[in-house]
Amino acid sequence: MVSASQSAANALMHGKLIPWDPSVAAQTDRPLHALSLAQASALIRQRTITPIQLVQSCIERVERLDGQLHAMLTPMLDAARHAAQQAGDEIEQGHYRGPLHGIPMAHKDVFLTQGVRTTAQSRHLRDWVPQVSAALVTGLERLGAISLGKTSCHEFAFGSPATDDAFPPARNPWQLAHMPGSSSSGSGAAVAAGMCLAATGTDTGGSIRHPAAACGVVGLKPTRHAYPMAGVLALAPSLDVAGFLTRTAMDQALIWDAWHGTDVAPSCAAGVQHGVLDGLRIGVPVGLWHHPESGQATHDLQIQTCFEATLQKLQSQGAQVRLVNLPPQPLVVKAANTLIAYEAFQQLQHIWREQPDHLGQGLRQKLAGAAQLSLNEYQAARVQADGWQHEVSALFGEQVDVLMWPGREALPETLHALMENPSAQRSACNRLFSLTGHPAITCPIGVSTQGLPMAVQMGGALHGERHLLQVAHAMELAIGWRLPILMN
Repeated sequence: MVSASQSAANALMHGKLIPWDPSVAAQTDRPLHALSLAQASALIRQRTITPIQLVQSCIERVERLDGQLHAMLTPMLDAARHAAQQAGDEIEQGHYRGPLHGIPMAHKDVFLTQGVRTTAQSRHLRDWVPQVSAALVTGLERLGAISLGKTSCHEFAFGSPATDDAFPPARNPWQLAHMPGSSSSGSGAAVAAGMCLAATGTDTGGSIRHPAAACGVVGLKPTRHAYPMAGVLALAPSLDVAGFLTRTAMDQALIWDAWHGTDVAPSCAAGVQHGVLDGLRIGVPVGLWHHPESGQATHDLQIQTCFEATLQKLQSQGAQVRLVNLPPQPLVVKAANTLIAYEAFQQLQHIWREQPDHLGQGLRQKLAGAAQLSLNEYQAARVQADGWQHEVSALFGEQVDVLMWPGREALPETLHALMENPSAQRSACNRLFSLTGHPAITCPIGVSTQGLPMAVQMGGALHGERHLLQVAHAMELAIGWRLPILMN
């Protein structure tokens, strides 16, 4: 079905992903901060390394790099050292809590954190210190995860970086002049740069998946309510989803298991053994590469060729590629943007009206446009979204096992270009799964000639995270992706 040039194949990042296996993990020669969560978890479980060693390695990255990267808005380094020492003591005494025990994480700064400021990257909340933590933050602490701090984001998860913002925007660790994605940008940058092994994010229109694509990490937007949203500052409550950014799909599976008490991680390893890719039905949209009306190319050529090379690799392992008809993307983008903007305006209009100087230029501009939307427009978009959910759900099982397309249409642009044109459409590929609620995962698949990552996005059936993670893990092994050590 697809063809790709030899140069496309050469564009793929080569290397060997280290499987999730304690004996293999123990032999890795990568620095501790560059380990995957799965590798580090295995080493801690074996008592080959201690939580304090792992956390200290990440702290050193924060101290050395964040002056350039601006990924960590509010570091919590002393508290992290103390928690790591406590975790180490517990493990030595035989009180091992599970695969997240001693693992350094960070939290997007829309998650409330008791006793630590939560700003949403906004002047309006610059000094706000909540008295409670978000349910996900509290739950992760019970599982033994260690918080290194709060990560940068777009203002209230809706704005766009501007020169008058209260805090500097995060930068892309692959190329510091470039943007690291949308709202959960600091989380993506921190994970990619080795400041933490995983980070929380929120995804309303793609804000976990977009930074994952831009930063060369893995972002999972699960089925709604898979992770709790209690204690997270709302943007568009009907679409907001909590999730994680990690270095590998296996990392996502371990977090999933720790939270839900399931066995997805072992099933990912078993899926490779039993050929999960053999017979896999991959749905690719008809007309993916050209705009239906203008005929203009919709994707950067390097992204197209890298995606086609990835499909070829999957087909060589028995996967089948099928063309499918999906709702027209321009209509999907318009409906999603309407829902997000209308609901965001309900959350933020009181600040916009009464204290506009508390908001950055990028957010004020978006709210001004949102103020023009009517209830009728909102309700019409909701009806469209509900219809598309049924349409996409019908594809799974009947025609395809996963839907797949590139994780971003273009390479990450510079921060200057983003600030010059903040309202331009970016990462439209994420909007469909935001509207329908289906789980979707974005994984890196290669590096461009400019040294910027390229990615694929896969969607699966509602509550089908187990299968989606199995496929993502098998794909990582098939293409040999391994996140390089950045900013060394």
